[in-house]
Amino acid sequence: MNWLIIHTPKNETDCAELKGFLKRNKISVKTALLEKDADFLPSASSSKIKLYTHCVFLCDKSAGKNEAFAWGLALGLGLNVYAIKSEWTAQAQKCGALKDFESFDRMLAYFENNIQGIALEAKKKAAWKKLFDSGNPFTGDALAVHVQKDNREVVQTYIDAGMSLNERNAEGVPMLNVAIRAEQVDEVKWMMEQGLDLNAVSNDRGYSALMDCVWKKNLELVKILVEKGVNLDFVSSDNQSALTLAVGAGNADMVKVLSDAGASPDKFDALGMSAWTYAKLFKRQDLLDLMEKNHHGQ
Repeated sequence: MNWLIIHTPKNETDCAELKGFLKRNKISVKTALLEKDADFLPSASSSKIKLYTHCVFLCDKSAGKNEAFAWGLALGLGLNVYAIKSEWTAQAQKCGALKDFESFDRMLAYFENNIQGIALEAKKKAAWKKLFDSGNPFTGDALAVHVQKDNREVVQTYIDAGMSLNERNAEGVPMLNVAIRAEQVDEVKWMMEQGLDLNAVSNDRGYSALMDCVWKKNLELVKILVEKGVNLDFVSSDNQSALTLAVGAGNADMVKVLSDAGASPDKFDALGMSAWTYAKLFKRQDLLDLMEKNHHGQ
């Protein structure tokens, strides 16, 4: 955020207090002294005003013609404008994002209580503009493309703009599963630290993130998901579990990780088979030994 405070000499003290508050909150701020209309006009040019995101008017009179020019630029360029209530603010509210206050004390109290929300909204607005300017539509499919390519900066821009990493593409595949299927290991690790739903299920094949990790034979990610406490015994639309997939792939390392974490080998799939019975069918005594502690007889 870049803030501009436009003030008159009578409001110098208020300006200094507000400037100090913004700086303490690590917000970039500049001030402009409005002494006479003629003195202010050059600094109210659009090339300067458009550099800011927020503008505060601390003036002790109704707007003169050049102050009004600055108001018009600030509102017309889409800045968030704050001011002490006056006849001018009543009219200006019709023209843009203006919030006015009965007194400076009330204005400052508002900022003190809402500065984090103001900063978040400004970040969201900037991210929206960045996506728009770069030709990236605000859709799940567009986000999925960048997840697949591990374009972290663009993915973060989508998040800043308000899109959740729990978003899905048109096929109903959660972003975490998209990254897993694209084998973007670093992206998956980063996404799992962002507080998304680790147990979301894809609509296409009905797999959880854990199942997709097993399907892609990625032991590293299986270990990470298990450590994070994902549902080990979720079954897909055909009633298969992650352990069943691991046994089907003959992957002893994955079977061990899942079994050590407590995955049940007794979940029956649509064919009436389980991880245990598949291991018996494949004559894999090593897998049976790994699953024995969680097997309850069949």
